[in-house]
Amino acid sequence: MTTKVEETINLDALPYYAFKKTESKRYLEGRFWNQGGKQLAIVAIVTAIGNRGDWAAYIGTDAPFSYKEQDTCIHAAEYGCKLLEKDARHFFPEIKLPYRP
Repeated sequence: MTTKVEETINLDALPYYAFKKTESKRYLEGRFWNQGGKQLAIVAIVTAIGNRGDWAAYIGTDAPFSYKEQDTCIHAAEYGCKLLEKDARHFFPEIKLPYRP
């Protein structure tokens, strides 16, 4: 008889800078560029509830009226364009969870 063992998801063990945290989500920075005051961020949002979780990655630019890295990352997470899974896994290879459809 085969028993399925679910691996515990430890959001804090992921090797990326978490620029925002909630109880069940981690907002992770993959890449950030600033050139001449124009900013671009690639971020991941990882969700875990119990032993289950998924994630998605987004790309976005400057937060309105701000030049702070943190603001741009949050703006990309909230309003950015979702990356294709193959592109997301390029920037976040350590995240082994299923990619959010």
